[in-house]
Amino acid sequence: MQEQFNRASQLHQQGKYREAEALYRSLTSLEPENPIVNARLAMVLVQTKRAREALPLFALAIDNMPQDTALIKQAVNVASQLGENVFAEKWVRLLLEESPDDMALSAQYVGILIAVHKEEAALALVNALLKKQPQNAQLLNFKGMCLSRLSEGDKAYRYFEKALRANPGQVGVVRNLIVHGKGKKQALLEEIVPQYEQRLRQRGLNEDAKMNIAYVVSMYYDRKGDAEKSFKYLQMGNTINRSRYHYAHSEMQDVFSKIIEALSGPFLGACESLPKVKDGAAPIFILGMPRSGTTLVEQILSSHSRVGAEGELQVLSECFQRETEVVMSSADAGVRAEAAQRAFVNYLSQVRAMQAQRGNNLPEFFTDKMPYNYMMAGFIAAALPEAKIIHCTRDPLETCFSIYKQNFAGTHSYKNELRELGMYYNLYEQLMATLVDTFPGRIYDANYERMVSDSESEIQRLLDYCDLEMESACLMFHKNKRAVRTASIAQVRQPIYKDAVKASKPFEKQLAPLIDVLKSGEGRL
Repeated sequence: MQEQFNRASQLHQQGKYREAEALYRSLTSLEPENPIVNARLAMVLVQTKRAREALPLFALAIDNMPQDTALIKQAVNVASQLGENVFAEKWVRLLLEESPDDMALSAQYVGILIAVHKEEAALALVNALLKKQPQNAQLLNFKGMCLSRLSEGDKAYRYFEKALRANPGQVGVVRNLIVHGKGKKQALLEEIVPQYEQRLRQRGLNEDAKMNIAYVVSMYYDRKGDAEKSFKYLQMGNTINRSRYHYAHSEMQDVFSKIIEALSGPFLGACESLPKVKDGAAPIFILGMPRSGTTLVEQILSSHSRVGAEGELQVLSECFQRETEVVMSSADAGVRAEAAQRAFVNYLSQVRAMQAQRGNNLPEFFTDKMPYNYMMAGFIAAALPEAKIIHCTRDPLETCFSIYKQNFAGTHSYKNELRELGMYYNLYEQLMATLVDTFPGRIYDANYERMVSDSESEIQRLLDYCDLEMESACLMFHKNKRAVRTASIAQVRQPIYKDAVKASKPFEKQLAPLIDVLKSGEGRL
């Protein structure tokens, strides 16, 4: 066994990850609780972009080697990047037991406590840290965040101001002041924002900083009602962002075309003959375009006593990716159906493992609100019939404009140029219309505008679709203290948010290219 481990380690060091993984897995089949092997296997998974699969392995290794600070730090970094702050909280606490006076680690712990909505514990710790470093801008910002979430808005705002005075370069603090300063005179921002504008005019500012500042200055002028200036800086941020990513609409059309072709009659028939996946829980997939109301729907459902919220999981995409070649290309419909179901079995297994590691009571239902799961909605409907599929919709122009306003990156590469954004939306809309026709009654339409205009009736309809009885907490969803990790956090902490219904109206002139594309249907197959 030692010889096999040495060989696996050698392959790992050489970057031969597939071979190393196979040997590590062989060793874990012999000794499932071996912490060193599980730690090494976890690192292989991280290095091959399967970090989420690594979390249960890190947990097992750390439980058996709680003094291995290097291992724990690696695990904390992975958990934090994934937004799995329940894991991060547990592991940072272990590090603090060894280094209780580490200020940087303590500050990191405050941020994690805020992320898991333990605001009172975070506030107590940040107060203690501020006694040691009263001008620490990061800690002042954290105190503001704690207070804002504990409904101490005025006090929170003062701490955001203190944080910005301590370090005027903190763009994130400026954003907090804008978000939480509605209706307030913002003298400090009136002083700082022109300085930011001056920096944007200077040569030598790196592109990342320029982009982040431009988005925040745009937000400031939007709140002030200056559409022209707001859009000027918004376009500047998006232009820089667009230069960082490849996007070709013809390539995206090819992807969507293959999805529709894969959902053929023989494939659907083969899926119907498969045995049901028995897991004991029905996943609720909340999907659609970003900024279409997915966080609102999740907040409502997760307020129910029978529902747990998993946030925006990458797990389904990762599991499906490993089966993509078979699902999309095999000539045998039965083989393709089995591969699709295998992806969902692996998905459910991983989600359950994460829930168990957190120490949760396994919920009867759980939500997964990754918007881009809409690309797999047809396969969910075909191969996982017990799942609920909630398609969040909103006025197309409002959806697109809200996306355009966000400082998104990576998988949102279509969003930084108005015509490309409109063409992508048209393509998405065509796919979802096809899926609704193919699977009548399987995909529920949760419309944002209907939710705003008649919230109680719409919440009742939503719960009925999910086979859930009405609970008063679902109507008071804004009091739900679960962690929210998306750009919608400020909205879901208040009753139904109506301000965004016609947010695009002052910008109609600047949005003309987007409006033209949405009306023409350009970009469809």
